[in-house]
Amino acid sequence: MSESSQPPFALGGDLSGADPLPPLIAADGALQPSVSALDESPASDTFCWPTPPFATYPAASPQLEHEACEFEGLNGRLMKGRLAFFEPVEGLAQVQVPPSRTTMPLRFNQFRSLLLTRPCAPSVHAQGADPHVQMLEHRAASDFRVYLKSGGHLEGRSIGHVELDFGLFLFPPIDEGGTVTRLFVPRDAYSGFEMGPRIGEVLVASQALSLADVEQAVEVQQQLRTQKLGDILLTKHVVTPEQLLVAIDQQSKMPMVRIGEALTALGLISQEQLGEALEEQKRDRSVPLGELLIKLNLVSRQDLQTALARKMGYPLVDVQKFPIEPEALRKIPFGVASRLEALPLLLRDSTLVVAVEDPSKRLTLTELEFLSQCKVVPVLAQHSQIDWALREAYSKIGADMSTQMFAKLPTQQPIALDMESEDSNQLVASMEKEGFDSLNPEDEKPIEQSDNSLVRLINTMIVEAHQQGVSDIHVESYPGREKIKIRFRKDGALVPYLELPHNYRSAMIARIKIMCDLDISERRKPQDGKINFAKFVPQYKIELRVATIPTNNNMEDVVMRILASAKPLPLDKIGLSPWNLDKLKEAMERPYGLVLCVGPTGSGKTTTLHSALSFINVPERKIWTAEDPVEITQPGLRQVQVNPKIDWTFAKALRAFLRADPDVIMVGEMRDGETASMGVEASLTGHLVLSTLHTNSAPETVTRLLDMGMDPFNFADSLLVVLAQRLVRRLCTQCRVSEPAAQEYVDELLADYLHVCPKDDERFNRERLLADWTERFGRDGVLMKHTNTGCKHCNNTGYKGRAGLHELMSVTRDLRRLVQTGARAEELQNQAMLDGMRTLRQDGIEKVLAGITAMEEVRATSNA
Repeated sequence: MSESSQPPFALGGDLSGADPLPPLIAADGALQPSVSALDESPASDTFCWPTPPFATYPAASPQLEHEACEFEGLNGRLMKGRLAFFEPVEGLAQVQVPPSRTTMPLRFNQFRSLLLTRPCAPSVHAQGADPHVQMLEHRAASDFRVYLKSGGHLEGRSIGHVELDFGLFLFPPIDEGGTVTRLFVPRDAYSGFEMGPRIGEVLVASQALSLADVEQAVEVQQQLRTQKLGDILLTKHVVTPEQLLVAIDQQSKMPMVRIGEALTALGLISQEQLGEALEEQKRDRSVPLGELLIKLNLVSRQDLQTALARKMGYPLVDVQKFPIEPEALRKIPFGVASRLEALPLLLRDSTLVVAVEDPSKRLTLTELEFLSQCKVVPVLAQHSQIDWALREAYSKIGADMSTQMFAKLPTQQPIALDMESEDSNQLVASMEKEGFDSLNPEDEKPIEQSDNSLVRLINTMIVEAHQQGVSDIHVESYPGREKIKIRFRKDGALVPYLELPHNYRSAMIARIKIMCDLDISERRKPQDGKINFAKFVPQYKIELRVATIPTNNNMEDVVMRILASAKPLPLDKIGLSPWNLDKLKEAMERPYGLVLCVGPTGSGKTTTLHSALSFINVPERKIWTAEDPVEITQPGLRQVQVNPKIDWTFAKALRAFLRADPDVIMVGEMRDGETASMGVEASLTGHLVLSTLHTNSAPETVTRLLDMGMDPFNFADSLLVVLAQRLVRRLCTQCRVSEPAAQEYVDELLADYLHVCPKDDERFNRERLLADWTERFGRDGVLMKHTNTGCKHCNNTGYKGRAGLHELMSVTRDLRRLVQTGARAEELQNQAMLDGMRTLRQDGIEKVLAGITAMEEVRATSNA
């Protein structure tokens, strides 16, 4: 394998001084097909490296340890290292390049290729006359050529290939037995690739065609390539599942086009007619634009389908010939499918493909997703075929074809199930309709906890909270006929999500208790539990920590914290200032000592510590962590979840770690004096110890631990840094407005910043500070004031996402002396600021000037 200018890889190379890992081998007698990364469930925690797409190779599996690798930079330079973890969603590979004992983030647009040098070998099967064994042994190698965007190309031989959204995986053989290495070329690095010989060259060589025939075929091919996907779909009906999946994949890559734009582009309606229809639609938002245009006789149903297929790329399915899957039909009851005129066709994992006349009807699709608990992908079918195909398909699976119970429900419009917080009342209305409450207004019987609509509601609520990045779900009960209120904590602020009728109160609390195995009869005492949500919706690997709290009037509230598995952020991506980042990296590179991260619950302490661990997570170090719960995982860490119910505490875990030959220990929290004293002792005996604490600032952490009984001299010798942090809401970049700051505003920020600084020190001079701000944050020598107006991207809040405020106290010789003498927190803060520390408020003011957050957020989370 070579590039046109130079060979990119030494295929036999191993890291010097590192023991090579054993090759990947499939177990004999246990053949399993190779699984690509696409076969993972949506909620899979770790990326699975693809293997050659032949049965004799081991299945793709998550990376559990560091992999020896070689990567080629954009300048053609080849470097050897170890791959710590691979994050395609982030477009990031975390690598260690010896002799460095830390890792570095490598973005996909920063290298041409990455090669895992550990060989991947096929299994060896017994030889025999069985022809099927010979078929399984098939693993053809073919030539490949990858055309690089920077010029030149990579070429060689590969046993199969796998192309994903983010890049190309190739498998160069290294011996005659089929052993391969795994080569990744990021999407940003190549413009195209070829596998095997060109078909035209093969046909000419075999004298099947002349060169003139091939040139004529190429000309026809070019003409077909200019033909739009919509035109092809419109003239060719889909009749097989394979055709449909390919067409859906192609449609997903097409640019988004609104139905009005598609109709005007085809000349079916004029711009004036579209404007009139949009004005009419404002009076009744429940009617889709396509349906409205048909009612106004501006277009026909055939015109609408032409636009949907030609301009929007929706596949057109012939439902009379398509083999409909029974599993898909069972996801939607016949009555609902008939009322919505939607025909389920295929079920793939958690995705349901449904044929409808108009895929732009969002209310229909939302109700189908709610009922099926699947992601719904719409495709086109002719209106005249759907009704007949519905009855024939459901009759084959023995479905109840009676529609009497559904006749009582409105048939003209689908039930509104928009789960966005501002439309939560529509969800309640839909549940009432589904339970036929609207037909029995005097019926006040309480809902049972096993009621299907309630079960689906709770599942959907948890899924939506997870998808929206919510940290906590609050379920609040009120006495009498007051509604039960559900609120989400999103970006640190509580926002209303849903209100339910009072007769759902007891059933909802009971259902949540059942999900986490709590006593549903106990309403007088608080209870704690956990929900493994994958037991109820398998495609979502979510865990929730549940707390029930008894309130007045014999009511109960429930708070659920979402503990979704996550990956660590690179240390330089968590928002630390340059000085804070340098000091923290310097501390993490020390062989022993104590690193503390402090702040209130939910301030991101664990995330910061895991980012710091990822910086030093290399095979030369043994890292143990004790956490409650384990929220973030990364290869190479030995992670333990404590369980106080069986007396498996942080202190006992720390004592056990000390007998397990650790280099680095992370303790989730120093909750008591025993854990704190053991952490100090461990840091003094040659271990790097990381932990968290609930204190307000870095200097106060020292006095708190001394109050817990720490020996001042041992503690001062062990402490390296204390990092205090808070989370603030980040200004939405879509609606952020910047304008020159008024002098009064700048004076206010200066006064706030200098308020706690040591007096009579030249470094905290007002003019010097203003000049520094102007140089770092100014535009054309003028400081800017950033405000937020609100837009659809941030739900009109002006904020989207969160950013960190940090206060890092690095222990210097002078500071250590003060700790040993039991100095007050104010004295420690003054000395730390002289050594370079900036308080939470000061770090926040600089982030305000940079346009990251607002001053109101900084004041709400930090003391003056």
